[in-house]
Amino acid sequence: MSSLGGPVRKVLASKKNPYIAVVDGAPQWSLSGEDLAAIIVDSEGRFVEIVNVRTRESRRLALPGRTSDRLDLAWSRDGLFFAYGDGNLAQDVAQLRVLRVSDGRAIPVTDGLTKVVSPSWSPDGRHLYFVSNRGGSMDLWSQEIATDGAPIGQPQPVTVGIEMRHATFSRDGTKLAYSRGRPVANVYRVPILEKRPATWDDAEQITFEQAFVKHFDVSPDGKRLALSSDRSGNLDLWILTMSTGEMIQLTSEPTPDVGPMWSPDGRELVFHSHRSGNREVWVLPLGGGPARQLTEGKADSAESWFASWSPSGREIVFSRSSGVIADLYVVPAQGGTSRLVAKSFGPAGNWHPVWSPDEESLVFWADDLLWRIPAKDGGSERLTQAPGGYPRWSRDGRYIFFCGRERTGNIWAFSYDDDTERPVTDLRGRPGRLGAQGLTTDGKYVYFRWEEDTGDIWVMDVVQDENP
Repeated sequence: MSSLGGPVRKVLASKKNPYIAVVDGAPQWSLSGEDLAAIIVDSEGRFVEIVNVRTRESRRLALPGRTSDRLDLAWSRDGLFFAYGDGNLAQDVAQLRVLRVSDGRAIPVTDGLTKVVSPSWSPDGRHLYFVSNRGGSMDLWSQEIATDGAPIGQPQPVTVGIEMRHATFSRDGTKLAYSRGRPVANVYRVPILEKRPATWDDAEQITFEQAFVKHFDVSPDGKRLALSSDRSGNLDLWILTMSTGEMIQLTSEPTPDVGPMWSPDGRELVFHSHRSGNREVWVLPLGGGPARQLTEGKADSAESWFASWSPSGREIVFSRSSGVIADLYVVPAQGGTSRLVAKSFGPAGNWHPVWSPDEESLVFWADDLLWRIPAKDGGSERLTQAPGGYPRWSRDGRYIFFCGRERTGNIWAFSYDDDTERPVTDLRGRPGRLGAQGLTTDGKYVYFRWEEDTGDIWVMDVVQDENP
């Protein structure tokens, strides 16, 4: 549309399966203003599509990578390169890559072990800027780029301790606009009420952090929470004793450790991490000793994550994904060969599996609905009728709690007795939103994550040092 206002006209539309075909990220203008480039994800793969805004003619270039998403496209001024992130929408980690338009080769720029967002080219195309937590806090970094698109040397920090979220340079390179702040998420709990949904008047705040709690789980005795929190800068594992508020840090790896789940005996945590260079499932003994890697996928094709224990503690179920497709596998808790239990039957894969308390069945999230399969053999059965995900069983096996962000942003319960669904919470009247990936229960309470983003937009002048 015109910058002065007026009617909107469509220049690019999804051409493939409408369920998974999307245009992701901010479109990029060519220097001439005649072309727009955008990331396209559809049933055939992941591409950058370049469309002429006048003629509507377009062409595609494949965006190679090993993970499910392509993020934050940036087009160099000379039109020779695209920079993008190869990561996932959660953006725990991403690898910055440069796509060479001449031959379609994708060249790695970063190691893929830290968070990387907002690539931006210098006017001469010789430097690529990006925001990363590779130094601890989220700051601006600069990477020199050769004429063939390959990185020269190591990235250099441009700012320190700014806590940037996104950044972009003006076309002439004289100004930098950036957002400063951080997402904040804390844990709350509400009682499980039979006759009405719980409201904020019933809620109790459990954590009080200017930090982001990504995943958490309540211990079998109901006294502690295992947390994945960035309170120290990186997403590490912590233990919170709820009666005292004491927080104990368990891990301090440079890569994020996320998705902690207690073993039934309370002695170990299962989680997923990039610490081996690929997303794999790990087990951490709480009595001391190193974490052990439980899965081993091929770094160029498969990732293992979102793991949970069987009630007996003998096995662990997890999602193994290749791109957007995820299958469910089970592996012995002490290590060994994993076995396939549920092949993906939809374009979005099978995610967040959890065992029933009697260990007879598994419930998981697929196609934005909840499904059940027998733990040993058998076909899948759809449970919910409307969108909802991230299931957790009640301890007595009567209900499956799940997040319904598309259902007025509340927690819901599916009754295993009569196949009915009801809202468990009514979380109106407070800024923020329900954190979809955080939900657990101790039988008396449902614990959830509430997110509130903070931040401002800043602009700074860029002054070139004449005597570097």
